[in-house]
Amino acid sequence: MLKNQKTIGILYASIAAALWAISGISGQILFNQFHFSATWLVSTRMLLAGFLLLMIARIKNKDALTWPFKHRTDFISILSFSLLGMYLVQFTYFKTIELSSASFATIVQYIGPVFVIFYTALQTKMLPAKKTIYLILLALLGVTLIAAKGKLANLIASPAAFLWGIGSAISLAFYSIQPRRLLAEHGSIAVVGWGMLLGGIAANIIHPIWKVDGMVTLTSVLQIFIVIIFGTACSFLIYLSSLRYISSALASVLTAFEPILATVFSIFIFQLRFSLPEFIGFLLVLGAILFLQKTL
Repeated sequence: MLKNQKTIGILYASIAAALWAISGISGQILFNQFHFSATWLVSTRMLLAGFLLLMIARIKNKDALTWPFKHRTDFISILSFSLLGMYLVQFTYFKTIELSSASFATIVQYIGPVFVIFYTALQTKMLPAKKTIYLILLALLGVTLIAAKGKLANLIASPAAFLWGIGSAISLAFYSIQPRRLLAEHGSIAVVGWGMLLGGIAANIIHPIWKVDGMVTLTSVLQIFIVIIFGTACSFLIYLSSLRYISSALASVLTAFEPILATVFSIFIFQLRFSLPEFIGFLLVLGAILFLQKTL
């Protein structure tokens, strides 16, 4: 039974990574071809996805719209999860891209699983096994090779970009750890819905949804739909659902599938070539995850 639950958790986290990869491709199309800004896209995706999820949650549970306001601890928890997790992880990630590149942002954000593992070690008062640390570093090397595409220039960034990237990694660790109690008590849909909605409200203070700054066409609307439904509502919901079956450390490690799949999708969509460093990185990540899922 436990083995089957772990398999379900791994499958959920992997599907979430695949959806994030698809969303990343759509985001790239919106940025490059239709000139939308990252801040508008974050505001729109979080607000609309949060509203949609809460409507679905309300159908399943009449208390879905009111539970955060019944107990002070629940309200503080969902607010911190929303602002310091859901919103901050996206804002810091896009800020890192703005100051450097998508490749650099992906690499630095993947330090997140390291924070999760060391937090777990502090909580359990047990040091992580050396094997686990080595495998994490191996996966990080693989992610680096994939994201850098064999070009050292892709790794060059300013100190400010590095600091924003570290903030993104910490935010990734935070939203992988913090909502476990809320998920157990109120369910994934209601928790993710409120997290998205509150984060979307915060994002709209920076860039309101009605200040559209890109080209609105049938194709761009379709890409926005993909980002909101698959890359936001479904992906975060499925990822956080995986935490019911596997550890935060393993779930965060499995996000390494995102750059792998994004690269594979780019080959077919943008006719990019799969370089030797990317292939080596692909093998390193797969190998590291194969062994890590047995230890975490």
